[in-house]
Amino acid sequence: MKQIIFLALMIMPLLSFAGPSEVLLSLLKTPPSERIQLSSEKLNALETLKKLGIINSEPDIVADYNHIYMANKQLPILGGVLLALDDEYFDSYVGCCVNPGIALVIHVGKKNADALRLMEFAKENACSVTPFEQAIMANELEESLLETSNKEDIVVLSCKLHDEANTQIE
Repeated sequence: MKQIIFLALMIMPLLSFAGPSEVLLSLLKTPPSERIQLSSEKLNALETLKKLGIINSEPDIVADYNHIYMANKQLPILGGVLLALDDEYFDSYVGCCVNPGIALVIHVGKKNADALRLMEFAKENACSVTPFEQAIMANELEESLLETSNKEDIVVLSCKLHDEANTQIE
């Protein structure tokens, strides 16, 4: 009987562990008023993605307030596949225009029912969805992504302080 209880206690943490897609979604669901602060939940979620090998332990691109991580593994997210994660935060002043929060660069392919799922998520979480070619991203990211993907199939889901449920995809 003790062995069964021990085994059950050992398995419980595994059952409660969220998968990488859920961890990623938790980063995006932060209410706008809380996006300016660096929370322990955000740090833990980023650390989990690093430990799982989804993103590198250090950012691939650093630009102003942005730490951009290229996806190392194919991670399904909201009907698409994660290409990159942009973590913008205010640590120390380096100039104007910080917009703290998380943005995902997602390969969505041709428009279909999954696009509706992405739009609904954006609306529910005060995020915006923008075609990649209209988004303001680091040049290095643009060059890297356009080598591997068609820009028409890429969108940016931005859940940052100044985003609203404002989508530019039709």
